[in-house]
Amino acid sequence: MNSKDNKKTTVILMSIIIIWTSALVMYYFTTNKPISYATSIQDNVKISNSQGVDLEKIISDNTKVNANTREEIVKEIVELEYITKYRNNNEMLKGTSQVTQEGRNGTQEIIIKRKYDEQGNTINEEQISATVVKSSINKIIDVGTADKKTIESKYAQKASAAGLNFEMALNKPSGFSLEQFQKALTDDKDKNKIFESNSEYFYLIEQQYNINGMFVAAVGIHESAWGTSKIAQNKHNLFGYGAYDSNPYNGAYSFTDYSECIDLIARVFVKYYINPSGTKIYDGSYASGKYYSGSSISSINKKYATDKNWASAVYKYMQYLYGKI
Repeated sequence: MNSKDNKKTTVILMSIIIIWTSALVMYYFTTNKPISYATSIQDNVKISNSQGVDLEKIISDNTKVNANTREEIVKEIVELEYITKYRNNNEMLKGTSQVTQEGRNGTQEIIIKRKYDEQGNTINEEQISATVVKSSINKIIDVGTADKKTIESKYAQKASAAGLNFEMALNKPSGFSLEQFQKALTDDKDKNKIFESNSEYFYLIEQQYNINGMFVAAVGIHESAWGTSKIAQNKHNLFGYGAYDSNPYNGAYSFTDYSECIDLIARVFVKYYINPSGTKIYDGSYASGKYYSGSSISSINKKYATDKNWASAVYKYMQYLYGKI
């Protein structure tokens, strides 16, 4: 084939390619279909779908976390311990103490930031804030600083100011209120709380039988050693009533509760010891006056107790009780 023929063939081939390409372009624009050779490219394109996106996973995957440590903030409720305060009391005997206010723990809310290592061990802890939810109450203990003579003198002065004296008539009420009886008979020496829990009955006998209730309480304290005697504990008998010197325990009366013995001893004093014969007493009856020598504590001592110091001992307890009011 000569050169002239080669040129003719080239022109024909170029014309065919141009015509074919033009036909393909026209087909694409008229049918809006992709050209077949682009299909493999389309297969590798991912179309976005917002409803199928996992936002938590995206946040988690894109958050930078130190693989060696972890931090957290926590809230804790912890106990707030009360404080014990001691204060001197010159109206109490040296060497004695008394709880005048019980303590109570409070609570507080604490916010804490903790840092952990990769094994979960705490490597740092920082308190961010603390808020008191319930305040604690301090415990207060009074400590005695006075000597015995000073104490006795102070109680005697208070008792005297309240109208107490050794020769006063005991066939009359003290005139104290129930609250005052409760105050006088609430005492650390009353270890079993017998007088404290029965203070109402010493008040009531005044109203019913016209007798000094503080005197009756002082007799009970003296005879039972503040309710600690065997007869007091086993027989509810604070006064050793019926306990003769020859066989005191077996001879002593037994009562169901302390109110019974308080009531009985008050009636015995009123009927036989502190009122002369013929005196109108409770329930419309009259005093026997069988052992009457006078209505003072020293007069009662003559026939009520064989111990000659009984009146002095009981009177000291009366001074003590009067002095607390």
